[in-house]
Amino acid sequence: MEQFAPFLEDWPWDPKGFRFIGSPVDGLQFNEDGVVFVEIKSASSRLSSVQQTIKRHVQEGRVEWHEVRLD
Repeated sequence: MEQFAPFLEDWPWDPKGFRFIGSPVDGLQFNEDGVVFVEIKSASSRLSSVQQTIKRHVQEGRVEWHEVRLD
C-alpha cells in the first residue's frame, strides 16, 4: 500500500516528487518547500522505535546534507 499511497486522492503533495525507500521510513517527498520524511500507516498502526527516533531527529533539526565523491 505504501507504494500506491502517493497516487491516492488524499495525497497532499505532487506524487511525482515521492521516492519510496521502504525502510526505515516509507519514503521522501520532494517539493518546492523542502523535503518531507513520510511514513504511511493504517489507522491503528504505530511508529516503530526506530521510526520514533528518526521523527525526533527530524523535529529537532538534526538532519544534514553530505556529499560523498568517489574517484
